[in-house]
Amino acid sequence: MTYRTRRFFKTLSVIIVVIVLIISCTLAGYIIYEAVGECPKRGIIIVTALLSGGLIETAEDGTETVAWDPIPIDEFPIQDVLRDDGSVDIELALEAVTDAVNSSGSNLFAMISPLLSALEVDRVTGESVKNIRPATMSDVSHVRYGVLNAYKETFDMLSARYGGTAEVSVFNYDWRLSNDLSAEMLENYINEKGYDEVVLTSHSMGGNVVAGYLARSASNREKVKLYCAYAPSFLGSVDALAYLEDPSLILGMLGDVDLGGMQGMVEEFIRNVAGNLLRSMPSITELLPSPYLMTSKQYSADSPMITVDGKAIETPEELIEFYLSRPWSVTEDGETAYMFQTEGNGNSRLENFFESAYVETETGKVHSTELVNTVYFVGTGVRGVERAAFVTDPATGEVVLDRTYTSLRGDNMILEYSATAGLGTNAENVAVYEGQGHHVVGIKFEKVLSERTFLEIDKVFG
Repeated sequence: MTYRTRRFFKTLSVIIVVIVLIISCTLAGYIIYEAVGECPKRGIIIVTALLSGGLIETAEDGTETVAWDPIPIDEFPIQDVLRDDGSVDIELALEAVTDAVNSSGSNLFAMISPLLSALEVDRVTGESVKNIRPATMSDVSHVRYGVLNAYKETFDMLSARYGGTAEVSVFNYDWRLSNDLSAEMLENYINEKGYDEVVLTSHSMGGNVVAGYLARSASNREKVKLYCAYAPSFLGSVDALAYLEDPSLILGMLGDVDLGGMQGMVEEFIRNVAGNLLRSMPSITELLPSPYLMTSKQYSADSPMITVDGKAIETPEELIEFYLSRPWSVTEDGETAYMFQTEGNGNSRLENFFESAYVETETGKVHSTELVNTVYFVGTGVRGVERAAFVTDPATGEVVLDRTYTSLRGDNMILEYSATAGLGTNAENVAVYEGQGHHVVGIKFEKVLSERTFLEIDKVFG
């Protein structure tokens, strides 16, 4: 074989290799970097919500057990027990767990009480009392898809459609701790995976985690080709304020269910177990309605977010001062709770958290989600808490929650302007789901979210 012939075949071989690379990347739905480069590594990440992320406890001997899984069923029908308005079909839910509860030889409250107690957070340090970590995709337990398999339907459908294009995963985080810590954890996860391009989805408080991740750096934002925010709690929730004031209001989530002789036991459980846990969690404090929600178009001079003795709280400074005055801002020993402690810049952690989702730009301060390709999925037309009125008790002189006012301008937990980071439901990149409740817009993927989600992902990964 002559030199020219050998050179010809060598050149032909290189050309064939290049063509194969191009075809391989194209078939996988990728693009080629520069002239001949590597296919970008892509990820589709499902970020879980408050209470719905799986948690694993590590004992002193290294043994690991599921720390948070309130109902011990691998295949709990989570999508079936959720009504459109976001309430839970209690009868159907209890029917689903009857066998599991009976086989344990215990009752449901006896099973859940130690779980909640184990999850308590040190109110001064903001750290977990026990050694607990979020579940990962490598864990065997079903909680890797979220508690009660909450996001398995989302995972399965995204994997079936895009598994050849991107790696799909569920990102559980420790929903008890500060969302700032979880945002950093998400950043580390994406960097360790080596993703060049990512599509993010989140549900509820997972939106606060993603917003924090986006605000951390421009390089983080550059990787995000699409963010689908399902019922996000970007600007907080008046429900969180109400629950901190009076944990027994959680009973309202059960709707018109007749608890009969169990009423007293349920109320005591919520007040003494669930209430203590809620007040110990930094993340719940971070869900307080923010100054940005208070000053949004959700409210007007005639319908302010919070009043005290009939006088509206009007400025961000007044709102923070009000929060700092509440009994849950200090511990039983009189120490300042974690989120209300002063940081280096002279502000409380809570004030700094409210600002942590915003980025300074040439045109001013902008919510981080506005700096990437974001679609806000918002439920509305479902009655939920919009305003809170406080009064001074003449007998004690203490300011107490007098009543809450509801409206249909939200999904029964998150108000429209919180879920859209202040944009409102008329914005072009807002998908509105009339009559769909908070949990539905996040967990019922096939029925509610899949069509618009697929449409948007196809634009960037098609």
